[in-house]
Amino acid sequence: MLGAVIAVIADDISGAAELAGAALRHGLRAEVQTAFDPSADAEVICVDTDTRSLGASEAAPRTAETVRRVAEADPKWIYKKCDSVLRGNVRAELLAAMGAAGKARAILVSANPSRRRIVRGGQIFVGDLPLHDTAFARDPEHPRTTARIVDLLGGELGGVAAPDAESAADLVRHAAAVDGGILPAGGVEFFEALLRKEGCQAAARGEASRDSHPVTLAVCGSAASWPARRDQARALGLAVFSFPLEAAAIAAELRGRGPALVGIGDGPATRALAPAALASRLARVCAEVLALVPADRLLLEGGATAGAVIHRLGWRRLAACQVAAPGVGALRPVGQDRPLLLIKPGSYDWPPEIWG
Repeated sequence: MLGAVIAVIADDISGAAELAGAALRHGLRAEVQTAFDPSADAEVICVDTDTRSLGASEAAPRTAETVRRVAEADPKWIYKKCDSVLRGNVRAELLAAMGAAGKARAILVSANPSRRRIVRGGQIFVGDLPLHDTAFARDPEHPRTTARIVDLLGGELGGVAAPDAESAADLVRHAAAVDGGILPAGGVEFFEALLRKEGCQAAARGEASRDSHPVTLAVCGSAASWPARRDQARALGLAVFSFPLEAAAIAAELRGRGPALVGIGDGPATRALAPAALASRLARVCAEVLALVPADRLLLEGGATAGAVIHRLGWRRLAACQVAAPGVGALRPVGQDRPLLLIKPGSYDWPPEIWG
């Protein structure tokens, strides 16, 4: 990899896809990888370490090893992607990345002001509410029971600054302060501010798909998003399937009426399984469905779900191929014409037009 390449280290596939989409919007060739491959013909390489759901003792060394391999390839700069509400092993991974990259300082800006996720007075707000007064307080894996960044991270960060950020102007100001001795980290909008600092300009958004009647399978593994996504799909006339799932029935629906939504649901079969087991079972069924009916589009919601599906199907490299809506990565497996993968975090809604 040449030194002109920007490297992103993300803890889940939806974050990697989101930043690859942002890079493409700013005129840069981008690729998502599940294992670092420096031979890619891309200007931005987003590596998914798949560490969001691991314990810190496993996540930190995996992150450090990935960053070491990336640093050896001499990238232009490295960005550590973190969740906007700091779920996962943010502190452990950031410290590990700093050590592996040889950086004594870092700046963490997780805010996405355009989506009303801001940092004020050292606390995260979603809209007008402090984080602990939102649905994130009931997150099944990473409940956000406080809004204070120091408490969310589990301690002071030493060489890491976590400044307030309430507006796009704040992001620009923080980006301007980043120099070669600082590891930048945070959300997609801070990453975009860094790209604009280098002269990259955002392009107009393209269409999510050029197929007039694409075979579309939407997959939702987010417990928090499932009720809204189920109701949205039914309002649009889509077939809805939840646990327990039968691949043959889903495939028949795709062959017949058209798009379908599959998800974990909220019944007894769902509540009996841990989040990792739910994602694994959902991925297995999706693979069985795609073996019966090749899809033109896969809408994958939630980082754990998207990661499980992609790993199950054996895709290690995904090229950003369309400028989609903000927050959505549009990718295709390298060397394949289909499916088009549309990936987003579980905590944001799909843009209405993307269901197509």
